[in-house]
Amino acid sequence: MTDRGWFQAYLDAFNRCDFEGFGAYYADDVEFFGQAATLSGRAAILDFYRGVRARIDEQVDLLSFVGGEDMVAAEIRTTLVPLADWPDFPTGPLTKGERRQSINFALYNLADGKFTRIRSARFRRLP
Repeated sequence: MTDRGWFQAYLDAFNRCDFEGFGAYYADDVEFFGQAATLSGRAAILDFYRGVRARIDEQVDLLSFVGGEDMVAAEIRTTLVPLADWPDFPTGPLTKGERRQSINFALYNLADGKFTRIRSARFRRLP
C-alpha cells in the first residue's frame, strides 16, 4: 500500500534512526541517486546513512505526497544540524550547530511494495 500514512511511517523510521525500520522499504538492489551520494543496494544505503547520522541530526518533514502502485512523489523539507564540523560534506561544508534547511523533491519507484529506485533533487535552500 502506497498511501500517505505508509510513506509517513517510512519517514518516521528515518527520523528516529530506525535503520531496520526504514531499510525495510528498500529492495535489496535499490538504486539511490541523492544529492550527497549515488549508491546501489540496500546495504550501501544503510551504511551511508549510518555514517551520516553519526555526524548529523537529520530530520525530514513531508509537505506533499502523491502515491501510486509503482511510484511515489514527495516534497519534503530536510533539516540538517551537524554534531561536529564537516568541512567536506558532499553538499557543502557544515559547521557544528549550524541549521541548514531545504525543500526537496523525491521520486521513488516501487516493485512489490519496496523502493527500487530513489531520486532526489533540491528545489530550494531555506534561509
